[in-house]
Amino acid sequence: MADDEFKVKKERDPIMMVCFVVFLLAVCAVSGATVYNNYLKADDTMAVTGSTVSVNYIGTYYAYYGEENSAVFDTSHWSIANNGEILKSNDFTLNAESSYNPLSFTVGGTSVLTGFGNAVIGHKVGDKVLVKLPAGEGYNAAETTVTVSASQAFTIQSTETLTSAQFKEIYGYDLKGYEEMEKSVYGWPASASYNTGNDTITITYHPQAGSSYVMLDNDFGKVTLNVTSLGSDISFTYSISDYKVVSTSGEIEMIMLDFGTQKWYINSVTDNNGVANSFTYRTTEERYNQDLYFEIEIVSIG
Repeated sequence: MADDEFKVKKERDPIMMVCFVVFLLAVCAVSGATVYNNYLKADDTMAVTGSTVSVNYIGTYYAYYGEENSAVFDTSHWSIANNGEILKSNDFTLNAESSYNPLSFTVGGTSVLTGFGNAVIGHKVGDKVLVKLPAGEGYNAAETTVTVSASQAFTIQSTETLTSAQFKEIYGYDLKGYEEMEKSVYGWPASASYNTGNDTITITYHPQAGSSYVMLDNDFGKVTLNVTSLGSDISFTYSISDYKVVSTSGEIEMIMLDFGTQKWYINSVTDNNGVANSFTYRTTEERYNQDLYFEIEIVSIG
């Protein structure tokens, strides 16, 4: 009897084992499908008008981010904003790290530029979108362009008065006394004295006739002032060099000159072997009337 029971058990065990394995595979399949459907399956939701979308982005002038001549003017990425090796525009402002987060907006709303918002339509989470907004579809302002010849003479008074706030914005520090300045905003030496009565600073400029002074030399170009005569006024001409041409029409990466009471944005030149025969500047801020390039990555869609 014992032998018969052993024989039956022996024949039954392989069948039970097969059934158990089949059961485990079925459980794993169901569990796996549940995990895939609930956790791993890609979200195929497309952004449409009315969607609430969150994106990371990089805004540049002249070309898309990473391409030649591109200059970042805005971004949601702290790693880009805080990277001194990445070219930033003249009007780029570095804020606190905590302010760099994905941007949320409603597609079709008015909180972002129309072309920026519409660019995400039809795209899903994880997609990267490149969009160029022509000047007329970006930030617009009245045109203020002025053309200057390289031989055109400019004059300023040899003494100038700035508010303390203007002085600090240009030179980066407060002045509450008297100082000999090795280099003024124009590139030539000067002396400055604080006026306690009205909280202003009087600057007296000390250039020499026939001398040239570098006003600006940075990633965007070099601006030199050539002093032609002195008196109660200082007469000089501009030389623009080392600029980066970004179009066949002579458009360049903008060079910003900050005079304290006014800013010039030099935006095009007629070239003479690397030195401008003439140039144009405007007084509207850099982002206005300018082509804008965006790289947009969709983070979430609601």
